[in-house]
Amino acid sequence: MAIKVGIGTSKEFDSFAAGSLAAHSALENMGGEEPDVVFCFASSRFEHLQLIRGVKSIIAHAPLIGCTTAGEITTNGPDKKSICLLGLKSNTLHAALGIGKKVSANSRNAGQEVARDAIRKTRQGAIRHAFMMLPDGLKGNGMDIIRGAQEILGTSFPIVGGSAADDFLFQKTFIYYDEGVFEDCVGGVLFSGDISVGIGARHGWYPLGKPRIVTEANLNIIKKLDGKPAARIYEDYFGKRVADMQNEPMARMSVMYPLGMSIPEEEECIIRNALRVDKDGALVCAGEVPCGSEIRVMMGSKETALKAAKKAAELALGGLRHKKADLVFIFDSVSRERLYGRKNAEEIEIVKSIFGKETPIIGFYTYGEQAPLGATIHLGQTLFHNETIVVFAIGE
Repeated sequence: MAIKVGIGTSKEFDSFAAGSLAAHSALENMGGEEPDVVFCFASSRFEHLQLIRGVKSIIAHAPLIGCTTAGEITTNGPDKKSICLLGLKSNTLHAALGIGKKVSANSRNAGQEVARDAIRKTRQGAIRHAFMMLPDGLKGNGMDIIRGAQEILGTSFPIVGGSAADDFLFQKTFIYYDEGVFEDCVGGVLFSGDISVGIGARHGWYPLGKPRIVTEANLNIIKKLDGKPAARIYEDYFGKRVADMQNEPMARMSVMYPLGMSIPEEEECIIRNALRVDKDGALVCAGEVPCGSEIRVMMGSKETALKAAKKAAELALGGLRHKKADLVFIFDSVSRERLYGRKNAEEIEIVKSIFGKETPIIGFYTYGEQAPLGATIHLGQTLFHNETIVVFAIGE
């Protein structure tokens, strides 16, 4: 039996009804067959327990995993304030679910826990291919969660995914796991079996000017660049005073002008969004920045971002080694969605043009992305990204 999928969506106001309608549609698109696993991505506007109960009222037995979003993505394009759901059935692909809790207390331990949980549920002797990670988008250290998972799965084992979001409110994000709704945790899926996988990750931003060295930092807070308050890097380019930057939403500027962190032999820098400036002129970022890193201000446009999306899709397709994609996941930064505005559907159309218009696609807009590096010297080591599109393709 080939990989069989069915996608369902709903924008019904009532949460239970939205869940049941999306599940019914997915089941119908699978020809009425009960799926082996269900992926569910939904707006934060719903009453989440009712939403999942609605799904389970139609698809009662299949394990379920997913999260809240800042926008939903399917083959039909991007959407908002909706639920999108995918049912999957296959005798060649196996998806084992896991969960790690209390990421805010010990992110590394939560990463280990989610990986161990998924391994326990994987069929004995099955070839493991990739691990999908769905961490809380507002709690814990995203890079430490990855480190924990890598300690169990291996540093070169591919990890992909997106951090849960909440419609750009930045208040609470939730992970869906089977019949429950959880905060402060990370969900995971370990894919194994007789399949091929392909992964592509690109952003399209390019560096401006000379690099600055991070001379003082603490996890995601860059305190000093070249021995000076980190926010001076934006003063130098835009003439803004540090005091002015403290009183405005830094994240808006960072959509167009994020920071880029150089990685040896990688084609692109790793992007970091600067979320705010503290009273001492430090930059609080959406991801970890190690001391000693080379940092530049980055610049991009809709055109360069769309080219990057095409490249990410091409890389993912190439990873399938001439096989057809049966399913494509997209984890796309909410910053990119904001950058595109009304043109955000163009990005999804570009991905579809690479894989074929009828290829099933599901995903969401995230608060951070996880994907392996590309250069051989890094052996596929996964990092936490911002402002990036991650394309994950599965084929038999």
